[in-house]
Amino acid sequence: MNSNAGIAGETVSTLDRAIADDLVACLDSPADLDQTEAARRLASQDVYRAGELALAVVKPTSTEQLSALMKAASKHRLTVYIRGAGMSYSDAFVPELADALIIEMTAMNKIREINATDLYATVEAGCTWEALQQALAPHGLRSIFWGPMSGKLSTVAGAMTQGSLTFGSGRNGPASNAALGIEAVTASGEILVTGSAGQPGHSAFFREYGPDLTGLLCNDAGAFGIKTAVTLRLEPLPAEGQGLSFSFTSFENVVEAIRRVSRCKLATEVFGAETALVKRVAGPPDLKSDLGQLATLFRAAENPIKGLKSIINVALNGRRFMNESQYLANFLTEGANKAELKLMARRIRQEIGELGVETANTVAEFTRAVPFPDPMVVGPQNFRLLPLHGVIPYSGAVALHQAYSAYLKSIADRCQSHGVEIYIVYTVSGPAGFLYECVIYWPDELAELHRAVTHEEILSSVPTAKPNPEGRALVEEIRLATIELFHQHGCIHFQIGRAYPFARDRNDAALKLLRDLRRSVDPQDSINPKALGL
Repeated sequence: MNSNAGIAGETVSTLDRAIADDLVACLDSPADLDQTEAARRLASQDVYRAGELALAVVKPTSTEQLSALMKAASKHRLTVYIRGAGMSYSDAFVPELADALIIEMTAMNKIREINATDLYATVEAGCTWEALQQALAPHGLRSIFWGPMSGKLSTVAGAMTQGSLTFGSGRNGPASNAALGIEAVTASGEILVTGSAGQPGHSAFFREYGPDLTGLLCNDAGAFGIKTAVTLRLEPLPAEGQGLSFSFTSFENVVEAIRRVSRCKLATEVFGAETALVKRVAGPPDLKSDLGQLATLFRAAENPIKGLKSIINVALNGRRFMNESQYLANFLTEGANKAELKLMARRIRQEIGELGVETANTVAEFTRAVPFPDPMVVGPQNFRLLPLHGVIPYSGAVALHQAYSAYLKSIADRCQSHGVEIYIVYTVSGPAGFLYECVIYWPDELAELHRAVTHEEILSSVPTAKPNPEGRALVEEIRLATIELFHQHGCIHFQIGRAYPFARDRNDAALKLLRDLRRSVDPQDSINPKALGL
C-alpha cells in the first residue's frame, strides 16, 4: 500500500494508488473519493459505536457511477459498506473488516419523477424524507409512509434498507409498504429494477407483478444490493389534522388503549413513552425555550387563527400533563374535512374510554407542527444514547414489559453506579404489532457523528463528559441481554443490521434460499458482510 498526499496536512489512508485511480475514474471528481482521516472516521461510526477505520469514503452521484464503482471494487476484491445519513445504531454499516470502502449515498438525492395522476414518485437513494415532503406538498401529496422523526437527515433508501416506523405507520405499517419499486446495483455492478418499471417503457406504478422482488430488497440491510432509487406510493394530503394525548396509570391500560385505536386504523401515528422520560427530556421550565417552541407551533399552523388556538392551549396546559401519569400516548389523526376529523377524534376517545385520561396535547401538536426536528443522537445533558426495540403482538406486550422491568430491577444498583438510565417508549405498526423500545442513556465522551449532527448550542450547554469505559461496558452488556430477552419473547426487529438475530433458528429452507440468493448476487460477500446474519 502506498501513502497518498493529504489535504492541509490531514492524515490520509493507505489506499493503493492504482486502486484509488480506478475508483476516481468512475467519479465526477477526485474529491468524491475522500481519504482524509476525518472523513473516514466519521463515516465509520453509527449512533452507537465505531467500527474499523475505512480506507476511503466514496460519494457517487449517479447509478451509472455506482455501477462502475462496484465493478472496480469487485476487480480489486474490496469490501464495501453502504452508508446513508448514519442514523443507524445496529452495526448496519460500520466496517467490521479492515481494508474496506464506505460508499456514502447522500449525493444521490434527486427526485426523478412525481406522477400526481398515478400517485407515485421516484426518488434517488439519498433523498431525505424532509426533502421529499417539501417536493410533494405543492402537489397536495405525500408518501403513504412519510418518514421517521429523523427524516431531516434520514434517507428514503435508508428506511427501505433498514426498516422504519413512524409517520403513516398507524394505518399503513412500516416504510417498506410504501415501496412500489426499487432500482439497485449488485456487487458485480449490474443494475436491477423491480416492480412494473422493470420492463422497458412500463410505468413504475405497480409493485405486485409476479414475484415480489421489491419486497425482497426491503429490510435486507443491503444484503441483496445497493439501492439507488425508490418508487413510492403516494396519497393526497389530508385537509385537517389533530393530535390527542392521554395519560395512563398502568402499562396494561396503555397497551390496550393503543390496541383498540390501532385495530380500527383511527390514527395515522401512535407514539408514547414513560412519563419519566418525557420529564427527563423536557427538563426544568425555561422561558426562552418554551417561547421558541410556541413560536414554532404558531408558524407551522395552517392559518393565524389555528395557530393562536394551538399556542393558547399549550401555554395554558404547559407541562401539567406530566404531573399525575405513569405513561403517555399520543394519537395523530386526520380527516378530509372538519366533520370527518371530529368523527375520528370522537372514535379515538370512545375506544380509549376509561383506560386513560385525556390530557394536554402538547407533544402531539408539536410533532404535527415539526415532524422532522433535529435528530436526537444525544440525550439530555449530552448523554450518549442507545435505543433497542422489539416488535411484538399486542397480546405479548404486557408480559414482555413485566419481564424487562424485572431485568431492569436486577441491574438497578449497577446502573446507578455508572450513571446509566433506561426508559421505555413505544409505537405501532398498524394493527399488526406493538413496538416496545428501551432507550439507554449514559454519560460518556461524544464521537464525531454526535458532534457533526448536534447543534453547537446544545453541545456547549453542559460540560463535555469524560470517557466512561465502565459505563460503556455495562451498556454493551445490557444491549446483549435486552436483545436476548426480546428474542425469547418472540419479538421481531427493524434495523436488523448485524445486531438483531434474524437468522437464528430460522426455518432451514428459508435460510438456505436467502443464502443462495445472497451468493448469486454477491459471491464474494463484498457488500455489508454478515448483514442479516447470513
